[in-house]
Amino acid sequence: MVQSLLNIIKGITNRRVQIAVLVFVGLMVNYMLRININIALVEMTNPNNSFGPYVNWTDYGGEGVSEINANDAEGFVKSAFFIGYVITQVPGGRMAELFGTKKVFGFCMFCCGLLGLLTPLTVNFKSTSLMIWSLFLIRMFQGLFQGVCFPALNPLVAKWSPDGEKGKFMSFSYLGGTFGAVVTYPLCGIILAHLSWSWVFYITSGLTMLWFVCWQCFMYDDPEYDPLISTAEKELILRTRKFDCQQVSEDLTVPLVPLVWDIIKTPAVWVCMLGDFCNGFGLYVLLTEGPDFIANILPVGKSISANGWIAMLPYLSRSIMAQVFGTISDFFIGGGYCERLTMQKICASIGFMIPAIGMVTMSYLTSDKLQFVCIGVLSISFGFNGAILSGHIQNILGLAPNRSGTLYGVTNGFGNLSGYIVPLLKTWVVQDTTSIAEWRDLFLIAAALYIFITVVFCLFASRDVQKFNNQKYDSAVPVDFLSLLRLMRCQNS
Repeated sequence: MVQSLLNIIKGITNRRVQIAVLVFVGLMVNYMLRININIALVEMTNPNNSFGPYVNWTDYGGEGVSEINANDAEGFVKSAFFIGYVITQVPGGRMAELFGTKKVFGFCMFCCGLLGLLTPLTVNFKSTSLMIWSLFLIRMFQGLFQGVCFPALNPLVAKWSPDGEKGKFMSFSYLGGTFGAVVTYPLCGIILAHLSWSWVFYITSGLTMLWFVCWQCFMYDDPEYDPLISTAEKELILRTRKFDCQQVSEDLTVPLVPLVWDIIKTPAVWVCMLGDFCNGFGLYVLLTEGPDFIANILPVGKSISANGWIAMLPYLSRSIMAQVFGTISDFFIGGGYCERLTMQKICASIGFMIPAIGMVTMSYLTSDKLQFVCIGVLSISFGFNGAILSGHIQNILGLAPNRSGTLYGVTNGFGNLSGYIVPLLKTWVVQDTTSIAEWRDLFLIAAALYIFITVVFCLFASRDVQKFNNQKYDSAVPVDFLSLLRLMRCQNS
């Protein structure tokens, strides 16, 4: 007992653990700002909400607008985030490689939080069309700032995680986003039960600002220059990581466009791009449309607070299972029981196939008597999706340790096209939100994509560091603006 407690205390004092916690909380508030609108919209558009103000979507486009056009307006606003999100993925990864994750991730989250504080002000416009467009633009710019965030983290992981701990490091820190969903849905449900929906945005944005202060005070990009790290831990990280610090100065002059072109031409990258797209599609069906499905199909979901707790359960399960699979993966790889790529394929197959089966199964369990079985199937099956962090997500980092930010920008940018597609596809497939048959069609599409990517990843995923990770470019090729700016800063310092 005492020894276990001492081990926990020792683990907390490890600097890489503290870095992982900062990333975890950063991604938690990141997801809060991303998904708060999904549950807030349920109350915003409810004419009987207790605290107001009421947002009347049916005025969208003029008088005499049908209910379907009102649904289109909601889908329009939901999809706005992902228009911006996709655009900044590649620049975000590159900026982190050049300027460091601390500056890039921190600044973008600060700006996203400010925009969150402005969101409730959009209802003050008397014109419904102007209100919707202002809300659309705020969400789009939030997407622009958040698109930088995940790609910006990969260079940090490459610098801070020893090779033998990569599974645990990524499974814990990157699951901050999933935990953000765990916290946000019930938190928003509680807020909406006692306060106006405006406070959903004020509280989640306020928590983001609090995290930003901690991030600026305690985050360092490189263990080499961190004054808080012990000598022993620093030597452990530098000895066992795959990141090549000698290549950093050379990378300052690498032009973005040729690098991205080399990345896109790489077959192993396309496997990961498809993995991000198919996985993102299934998650956004649950993340973006989950509260709507629960409210309209499950009798227990009629209560806004109950809706929030139910929507949280799959993400709580996913958070737990990600840690389990991260630990199992590191144990089998570190003990020599399983080759890394084989373990990644096993984890990816589990992370894709079980949710596919669960999505289809739960659509047959929505009656009054079986609704709690439906919730159980939904929660448990999506929990296994946490295995992908030790599967295809970890595979991305291994393809290019030094240029993982740019690589992740490409794969995640392509993958998050699904975030734009899902709300629009849902309004076309699910025209009657009370029809389980139409919801089932949407779930079948997501399940089919999960099955497709399982086959593709198992057949074509690569274990090798790809050529573009060390590719040298002719000095005659003009460097891009970001690389030139960073090079000038280095020369002046």
